[in-house]
Amino acid sequence: MNTTTAASGARRPALRPALLLPVIGLLAACGTQPAPSASSPHPSAFPRPDRLASSFPEGHVQYGLSPSPRPSPSASSCPASGLRVQAEEAEAAMGLRVLGVRLVNCGETSRTIRGRPGVRVLDGDGEPLEVEILHKVSEIALIGGLDDAPAPVPLDPGESAVARLVWRNTVTDPTVPAATGSAVEIDPLGDREPRTVPAHLDLGNTGRLAVSPWAPVPR
Repeated sequence: MNTTTAASGARRPALRPALLLPVIGLLAACGTQPAPSASSPHPSAFPRPDRLASSFPEGHVQYGLSPSPRPSPSASSCPASGLRVQAEEAEAAMGLRVLGVRLVNCGETSRTIRGRPGVRVLDGDGEPLEVEILHKVSEIALIGGLDDAPAPVPLDPGESAVARLVWRNTVTDPTVPAATGSAVEIDPLGDREPRTVPAHLDLGNTGRLAVSPWAPVPR
């Protein structure tokens, strides 16, 4: 037997160094990543707060946060009376609703207001709903400062007063349809010159709404 021939037949061909170099270079390129620069921001798994807030639909109430005030109308919208009425964003928690109604002295003379505003709740057709108006907020909820005795509120030009409308979105009788107001008619001085402002009031079917006295708004 020729052992030299058998050994040479089992021998594998050797790889040439020229073929190994491209393979080694390719592996080195795949296993190396450029180090991030110190100035590049680190990606976050959570959305930024400003992006998260912008994802809410308009009018969405974020619980635990004070609602942003609505933009004030321009000075050209001041009525002849010199007093402008506007509704704030409603605050909601656990079925309790609080809506601020603001009275702005947009005129050029000082005014003094007293008492509570007259209030009527209107439906989507502008018709008044059957709602009992209460002058004690404590009949709806205990909220500090809203049951203080009415007092004169002087308003210089540009100053404001606010009254709070308080109700509960409660359904006590499933056979009675829930009432929903689309606007409130506000008589700020009790002089039978009401102003109507859009507002959403989901009153349930309790049919009760409490109104606080006017109080000054700190500038």
